[in-house]
Amino acid sequence: MQRRTFLKGAGVALLLPRLESFGQVEDLSPRRMLTIVNHLSFYQPELIPKTDGPFEKPPALLANLSDHFPHLKMYSGMNNPAVQNGFGHTPCVGILSGYFNKLHRKNRVSIDQAIADHMGDDTRFRSLVFQAGENLNFSQISWDKHGLPVHQLDSPRKIFNLLFGVNENEKVQQQILDEDRSILDAVLSQAKSMEKRLTATDREKMDEYLTSVRDAEKTVRKQAHWSGRPKPEVDYDANDELKHFDRKSVDDYVATLLDLAVLALETDSTRAVTVQIPFWEGFKEPELTGNYHDLSHHGQKPDKVEKLLKMEHGILNRISDALTTMKQRKAGNSVLFDQTTTLLTASMGSANAHNFDDLPALVFDSRVKTPGFSRRQDVPMSNLYLGLLQQFGAEQDQFGESNSAFDLLA
Repeated sequence: MQRRTFLKGAGVALLLPRLESFGQVEDLSPRRMLTIVNHLSFYQPELIPKTDGPFEKPPALLANLSDHFPHLKMYSGMNNPAVQNGFGHTPCVGILSGYFNKLHRKNRVSIDQAIADHMGDDTRFRSLVFQAGENLNFSQISWDKHGLPVHQLDSPRKIFNLLFGVNENEKVQQQILDEDRSILDAVLSQAKSMEKRLTATDREKMDEYLTSVRDAEKTVRKQAHWSGRPKPEVDYDANDELKHFDRKSVDDYVATLLDLAVLALETDSTRAVTVQIPFWEGFKEPELTGNYHDLSHHGQKPDKVEKLLKMEHGILNRISDALTTMKQRKAGNSVLFDQTTTLLTASMGSANAHNFDDLPALVFDSRVKTPGFSRRQDVPMSNLYLGLLQQFGAEQDQFGESNSAFDLLA
């Protein structure tokens, strides 16, 4: 093996322990999760099949995903019971957790983060959340176990540098990590000295606070662990790929963030990626005038529906391309697609009607035995989420408003 190749390979091996050339291939490959949420949903008359069962006569939008029908289970008609009382777009924050009101939550964590928590901390990033468009108050969809928002990244260049770029401020970063450790040590020491003087109620509050501090401590330790390890090298020229990137282009934005999501999973930088498609105020594409929000609130006007469908065809084509790419890439000893469960859903059933029921959900998994469509009218989305959690090995019989669990691989 050439020295240059070996040095590059050794750098990547720290993050990709399943490289055959280093004799590190394991019998099993880790499971991964890709979650895609379209904030303004899809035009359901062109997405939802008319009958349950195999995809024999798919509607036009759904046909964009035809290459992946053998691995697709699709559902419609589902709801999120605990988000029905909101107004405007505010309830959209609860699509992955089932709740938008913190005071009424039985469940604080979103499904993508619950799965990330279950998968553990073997990667540089426990999870990554990308957003292909404008970040608005109601476009936050990922929540940690404390009910706090997980930062959503919307700059492709920043995402690339985070994953693969050289950290030019490494010494400064190390200094910050050392300071963080010192602060946390001092906080824990002071908190323990106070415990004996606290009432039972205050001790309970202190326990909750210390749990948060310990979580922060784990994060700092993990950052310190990875700070000295080289990032993987990939066959992706950011300067070239992002040279003509236009934030106003639906095609550019969705395609680029999905490319980066696949790279993040392929390099084992993380095993849980969430991509949200919110909405644009304008478009680069000449055939699309107006904005996504306005088009989604089409009032059944033919010209608006026609433009909306052009955009949604583009979005679904790019999602299909990402799934195809995963089928062409290997991670460790197997194909990336075979290791990854992909969930595609929407924050609304219909943006035009502003309803938060009749939700679609598409689950892509190579292990699916009987692909096809099933209408699950008024069944909680949390049933599907619980099925996903159990599929990832979680011994859990409740998630949010669930009353049973989908068998997604049946």
